[in-house]
Amino acid sequence: MDFKSDARGDRLVIAISGVITFDDHNKFRGILNAIADSAATTIEISLADTKMLDSAGVGMILLANDRAKKADKTLRLSGVTGHVAKVLELSRIAQILPVD
Repeated sequence: MDFKSDARGDRLVIAISGVITFDDHNKFRGILNAIADSAATTIEISLADTKMLDSAGVGMILLANDRAKKADKTLRLSGVTGHVAKVLELSRIAQILPVD
């Protein structure tokens, strides 16, 4: 997993590429820190370049959502396709946060 963040006004876009698995939990802390440190009110996690996501990855996204809520921010997912879309559909994550 790799990620890059880009502040766009009142929105922070975090683009994740590669695969998100339990092995990436240390790297994911960088995403959590970016959410906490940003002045943006909306956090968008782009999964357009994410090839695979396992249950631990879903859990990490939920952690990011919790971090955003604690900071009075809104988190949304974008670019969800293929395998990632199927995993998120099965996890019913769209009942918790917006998925584009």
